Amino acid sequence: MNFSKKKKLSLNEILTPSFWVKLSSQKEGVSPFLKKDFWEVIASDYDALEETSFYRAMQEDIISEMEKRGALNKNFTFFDVACGTGNYSVKIAPKVSKVYALDISPAMLNLLKEKLKRANIQNVEVIEADWRKYRPERNFDTVFVSMTPILRDLKEVKRLFDIAEKFLIIVTWAGLRKNFLLEEIEKTFFGKIKPDKNPGILLIFNYFYTLGYPGDIKFYEGFFERRSTLEKVWTRFKFRLTSKGYKISKRKERQIIDFLKEKEKNGYIETKTQVRIGAMFINKEKKGVL
Repeated sequence: MNFSKKKKLSLNEILTPSFWVKLSSQKEGVSPFLKKDFWEVIASDYDALEETSFYRAMQEDIISEMEKRGALNKNFTFFDVACGTGNYSVKIAPKVSKVYALDISPAMLNLLKEKLKRANIQNVEVIEADWRKYRPERNFDTVFVSMTPILRDLKEVKRLFDIAEKFLIIVTWAGLRKNFLLEEIEKTFFGKIKPDKNPGILLIFNYFYTLGYPGDIKFYEGFFERRSTLEKVWTRFKFRLTSKGYKISKRKERQIIDFLKEKEKNGYIETKTQVRIGAMFINKEKKGVL
């Protein structure tokens, strides 16, 4: 195939890691989801996701895929970054030598500690820290990170890759995240629906491809369903709307809250989000050839 000089230049650019890093770069503190506040507020009902059959099935399959690929081993150390309440850490602990579970939210980690105590699991070390400021003193056989905004910055993703001795597993959005009630609010009160600008697993795959590590991706599509109080629903939605760039005045906030009150049934609001999620598995011992 013959390429013009301009096309060759473009192709050469997109086949370099720096091209993808520039696309992912963001200013410090731009996303409210990078801050502790949000996670502290939602910690109490975070595990409601586990009541969704799709989430449970996806989680079980991802763990099964890790086992099939050799990423879980009785002699391995496992680093669960942005572990939340430890949904993965608790299930993986019996399959490895030791789990290191890191999260920014004390409230999330307190729930993890309760789970560990109930299950009498003693090989999990809980670390309260912001990954962006944390500097591990060692590497880990398998590094795992799931559904966290730190994955939007490829510089942070590269740091994760660098501390993985054998495997890096990343779970994140894959182009579909449609919350029907949130979109109804956007249309009603802002007159439009702004797309989510997070390229998700696609960006990460392309970056590692240019590094010579084309990850193996498995996709999952289904619905996240939640049943939460109005306060919890609005807290989540307000963060999402703000991150999309909407300005929410006090008057508009009151209007939206009144709108949500109409959706309440027995003190709760049910929300449904259609999602597509990708799990990417990188075996560092199997470097590809570009």
